[in-house]
Amino acid sequence: MSVSVEYVEGEAMLLFMDAAGIAVASGSACTSVSLKASHVLTAMGVPPDLAQGSILFSMSHENTREDVQRVLEEFPPIVARLRKMSPLYHGHVK
Repeated sequence: MSVSVEYVEGEAMLLFMDAAGIAVASGSACTSVSLKASHVLTAMGVPPDLAQGSILFSMSHENTREDVQRVLEEFPPIVARLRKMSPLYHGHVK
């Protein structure tokens, strides 16, 4: 599942999620070592800045409900923390 977050870099989300022990990928799944935005998202018309703020969640039969719950608990505070650091986000908050 690809998730795009406005005003947050995908690489920053990846680093914070990794620090929380949650494995995700950023960018295109086939070029995850690259910092380039996913060519699939840009081909779909997703603006480059939003595509740059995307991460990929992969799941398998080995994932549990607890795994999903942990992501749901960890991800929102990480996004909030990164948005607090973003000068672009502060310019759009009402």
